[in-house]
Amino acid sequence: MAIFQRQPRSRDDTTAINGAVDTAEKGSAYGSLPATILSAVAVGISCISFYLSVLQGPALEVYVPPTIHYGRDAGGDTELFAIPITIANDGARSGTVISMELEVQNLKTNNSKRYYSALVGEHPREASAPNRQFAPLSIPGRAVFSETVRFYPTGNALPRLIDSEGEYVFRLQLHTATPPSPSLLDRPKGRTQPAPITFQMTLPWISDQQLGFRRATIAMHAKDWKPTISAGP
Repeated sequence: MAIFQRQPRSRDDTTAINGAVDTAEKGSAYGSLPATILSAVAVGISCISFYLSVLQGPALEVYVPPTIHYGRDAGGDTELFAIPITIANDGARSGTVISMELEVQNLKTNNSKRYYSALVGEHPREASAPNRQFAPLSIPGRAVFSETVRFYPTGNALPRLIDSEGEYVFRLQLHTATPPSPSLLDRPKGRTQPAPITFQMTLPWISDQQLGFRRATIAMHAKDWKPTISAGP
């Protein structure tokens, strides 16, 4: 029977083997680093997308056109403003508007008066026409609400604020529903209300007879507003 004796490894062979192992381990580590980074980025993008599409709180913004209407009710004693309002919810969750408040300043006299959102819809020409009471508005996420809101004086209707043609400044504030105990996602933002918007309108003329007895309205325009003139053929 032949017996073979295993020869011991030389120092050079051991060094070569250890070097190969180290190289393989480093290559494996370097190869997994980009994959780990890409996976982390993908997870981060997914979290942001989920927050924006599902968890983001309501973000309401209000817009008014360059033309609104001024009118009077109750035989000409109670003045009103009919304002087409658009509210856009840029958040993912629903937002609820409880009420709207309008403050108007007469630049000639510097007097101001407050009005509240009383009715919805255009000012009817007939006194017997049905009216729609303003109710809290629930605006879903990524949705838009558009409607004409009629504002009436808060408190005593007399004396009237609008007494002549001229410039008037408006400040519109939305009052929204806020939870008594905000969630963890809403706590950094706090219980804040949408920022009010301010705009200036011009009343070009006024007629007490037309406003009081014909239930008509007068268009008020933004100061820099100009009507569109179509070109002829």
